[in-house]
Amino acid sequence: MNIKKGDNKFFIGEDELNPEGELIFDTDDKGDYVIKHTEVKDGLSGQGAGKRLVDTMVDFARQEDKKIKAECPFARSVMEKDDDYRQLLK
Repeated sequence: MNIKKGDNKFFIGEDELNPEGELIFDTDDKGDYVIKHTEVKDGLSGQGAGKRLVDTMVDFARQEDKKIKAECPFARSVMEKDDDYRQLLK
């Protein structure tokens, strides 16, 4: 499962405009990241694709030394379950 970076998103698939899965993010007024939405198509459901997208976002935020506000309920749930990820939550 190859995850690519697009325009304010990480996605799975060949086409950023029609991805198999995606995590859409924005930045807040302090420059930290805000996860807006995470979605995977039925073909990837149950394969851990959503969690992998969140993992990729967390790695990206760490590299940039940023925090994450998870407005997406799925992303918040994934991050709250992991002690290391929870430290990045705003």
